[in-house]
Amino acid sequence: MKKRFHRYFPPLFIAGEVLVLSAIFFIALFIAFGSFRLEETYFYAFLIYILGWPIYSYLNRDFKIGRAVSYYSTFKKAFTSVFVFVSIISLLWLFVAEEEINRQFIMALVLFLFVWLTIYRVFVHLVLDRYRAFGGNIRHAAIVGYDKLGFRLYDLLKRKPHYGIRCEGIYSVHDVPSRRTKYPFLGSLEGLLEDRLEKYDFVYLSDRLPKVVKDQVIQTADQYAKKVKLLPELKTDILKTFVLRRYESISVIDVNNLPLDRAFNRFVKRLFDVVFSTTIIILVLSWMIPLFALIIKLQSNGSVFFKQWREGKQGEKFVCLKFRTMVINKEADHIWATKNDPRTTSFGSFLRKTSLDEFPQFINVFLGQMSVVGPRPHPLSLNNEYKDKVYKFAKRHESKPGVTGLAQAMGYRGEITDYFQMNSRVKLDRFYLQNWSFMLDIKIIFLTLFGIAKGQEKAY
Repeated sequence: MKKRFHRYFPPLFIAGEVLVLSAIFFIALFIAFGSFRLEETYFYAFLIYILGWPIYSYLNRDFKIGRAVSYYSTFKKAFTSVFVFVSIISLLWLFVAEEEINRQFIMALVLFLFVWLTIYRVFVHLVLDRYRAFGGNIRHAAIVGYDKLGFRLYDLLKRKPHYGIRCEGIYSVHDVPSRRTKYPFLGSLEGLLEDRLEKYDFVYLSDRLPKVVKDQVIQTADQYAKKVKLLPELKTDILKTFVLRRYESISVIDVNNLPLDRAFNRFVKRLFDVVFSTTIIILVLSWMIPLFALIIKLQSNGSVFFKQWREGKQGEKFVCLKFRTMVINKEADHIWATKNDPRTTSFGSFLRKTSLDEFPQFINVFLGQMSVVGPRPHPLSLNNEYKDKVYKFAKRHESKPGVTGLAQAMGYRGEITDYFQMNSRVKLDRFYLQNWSFMLDIKIIFLTLFGIAKGQEKAY
């Protein structure tokens, strides 16, 4: 069964992609010319396109969908594959095509490739997960180490059947475990090795095992061509996110390596920021600024915008923009707005309740000083007050600040009156940075819109 899956899945996967790519090509052709007819130039372009993809996809091993791989990883790999492939065929078309390829056709083709090939990949990933959960493409694993590390892995494999890794229990170095637990005991290590690991595709070894035992298992596994995987013991929470690197023979761990430390993730986030902020600036701020400027000026003297220095990524300071909601006062940089604050104008109160006063910050986003989603930037005085009091406060400055953030989407906004409020915000900011994904950003945006529509208690 295992051999059949490895033999048939790659060609079926690529054949499905070829069907999707063919449909996309002809749809793009119809959008550009109103016809599915292949002229000579587009016939040769299609041949390069449809023959080049299977070669690229196979060499790139896009059909390899790992057992514990997230859907975001599949999305990212598809995005990268399309980007590289489009770059390659564009160069080939430049040299082969006798006449220029229609720009509208290329734009439609590229757009549909990014959207529909990604959807196809994620769909296949979903189907494969279901197939593994119901017993297909299964691998059998032995866990050696009747301890906390072995127990955690056993629980995970039972909880995630879509990984397609089946484990019946745990082996111990000793004949009988020193204590009774809910975890099935399969026998001693000697019995496992005497059976030559016949029932298993690979073996997991607890890092708590003595070195001589680990060496013995690895030597036996090598003899019978079985894979061995080590369960490392990371004893502190500072290693929740990390990357293992090698400097020749020396292993080095990058502690707290965050998703946004990767160049591709930063590119995706920045691309979204530019597109989103440009859309807001053109469609909303273009009429909002002159209209709100008139109302603000009619209600009180002073500038239209409230400008305040705030701390951004890596402590870099920038001028954060907001619509002015108060009369001009000397305490604006030191005293936060409170409920029924006498400094707030009637129109300013409306802007604060609806969060419309924050919209000029999309200019900050466009300029690269902020992001659409991220930890909210605090006034410098507030940062100075809490930076030495709140645990890991500085971690929130490892990313660009956002117009909205996870803390704000969860209801933590407005005035901060004590340590516990700030600590809760910082915890959510750190969670966001450790678990960032494009879909998390989208979810936070929708939660923010829902919160504004529902009304928030501290929106004053």
